[in-house]
Amino acid sequence: MKNSMITDYRFLYRLTNHITPQKEDCGLVCGKICCKPDKDNSLGVYLFPGEEILFLKTTQWYTIETHNPKEYDFPEEWTNPVYFIKCKEPCPREERPLACRFFPLTAHLLRDGELIIINEPAELPYKCPLIEEKIPLEEEFIDIIAKVWQILLVNPVIKRLIEFDSINREKSLAGLPEIVWNRYS
Repeated sequence: MKNSMITDYRFLYRLTNHITPQKEDCGLVCGKICCKPDKDNSLGVYLFPGEEILFLKTTQWYTIETHNPKEYDFPEEWTNPVYFIKCKEPCPREERPLACRFFPLTAHLLRDGELIIINEPAELPYKCPLIEEKIPLEEEFIDIIAKVWQILLVNPVIKRLIEFDSINREKSLAGLPEIVWNRYS
């Protein structure tokens, strides 16, 4: 599936530059555990289609890999490549990828297409205090993440990924995840 719509990632980065799950950098709570390489150097995040343009440069704090979506958990319509970024050290916060800016939240689409925002239910190779201890998140953070997801879902390629992930998530959880935000919030 080709990216039939260009997403303005610089705009989305500006929207999310000043927000954090807590009043201060949540990495101060856990020692930036999600920003450090794990023992297998496998920890990282996928970039959204087109977001890689902001990362295809020489830098010190990350490495970037291209993955074949057919070998990973992506919709069958997705084509090569998907980009996977791994931190070598904590990043400059203003350069972090969208997936990092959203964490610990993610988008979920209900069967009727309604967007909800949930805590990330995926199994992680580390313990995030925000998830483990159910630490309340800043309302502004939640609201802006929901707004950014509404913008991202206009892109049919991204929407298809979230539909795919949502269906698989509901199967693995045997139901709906806990809702953090919906349009009625």
